[in-house]
Amino acid sequence: MAEFWFVEIEMGFPQLEPFEELLGETEDSVAVSSYEVAPMPNPDDAHWRLQILFDAPPDMKAWKQRLAGIAKSMGLKDAPISGGHLPDQDWVRHTNIVNAPIHAGRFYLYGAHDAGSTPPGAKPLLLDAGLAFGTGRAPSTYGCLQAIDLLARHKALRTALDFGCGSGVLAMAAARCMPADARLLAADIDPVAVEVAKNNARLNGLSARIQCLIANRPDAPLLRKAGPFDLVLANILAGPLRRMARDLSRRVAPGGYLVLSGLLAHEDAAVFAAYRSQGLLLEKRIAREGWHTLVLQRRH
Repeated sequence: MAEFWFVEIEMGFPQLEPFEELLGETEDSVAVSSYEVAPMPNPDDAHWRLQILFDAPPDMKAWKQRLAGIAKSMGLKDAPISGGHLPDQDWVRHTNIVNAPIHAGRFYLYGAHDAGSTPPGAKPLLLDAGLAFGTGRAPSTYGCLQAIDLLARHKALRTALDFGCGSGVLAMAAARCMPADARLLAADIDPVAVEVAKNNARLNGLSARIQCLIANRPDAPLLRKAGPFDLVLANILAGPLRRMARDLSRRVAPGGYLVLSGLLAHEDAAVFAAYRSQGLLLEKRIAREGWHTLVLQRRH
């Protein structure tokens, strides 16, 4: 059993990322997380809660003043702040329940505590996200997994690039669907993410098939040399996707596919326009919980 204390503040989704940046380092906490409290048809109208978790009683007054100060500097009004003590419970068991296995297309994502539970016919992926993005639970990651499953059922794919790979979940999913001699690259700007991806590839017996490397842009020399690719995956954010439209598009082989995600529904049109200008056509749009995944093709 373990005890925890928390302090939290509520706000809209557009204010969440700027608030986290202003919050900065929280050395005396054990975790900072955010989650949606009141879903809305328009994600920008949704109600979110930012929570800071402690394993010892914090200076609650000081923390509330700190959050209130950040909120004031951002012009946030009516941003409720609260704090308290969380009930003593078996947090390992609680985490295992919350992080129960999930299905996305034919893929079955599970943690080490669920080893041996793979359903018949599923493509298993043992995942330890660690400090990297990509557990499969985010709507954007889920949409990418569905897109990979769809493409792999109907197309012959022999090369793939997962740009902004995070935990490496998309590269591993592609590897599960591609021939044993297929070439796959998983690239990320974050060295920690690359190490997490390497570890996940090892846990899944895919180390020999997936090359994990550090790359801060899609036209990095190693990526240009290895491409073009039958399949390029980029689950990032709308802004970077638009800025990288030319270079990401050039990594796609003629007849190949580009899967883009990490964009909200209202960002869809602007992102698609950037890639349409590069000669890519929309094959499919996958919507989930206000987030969109685009499947584009570069025609021969």
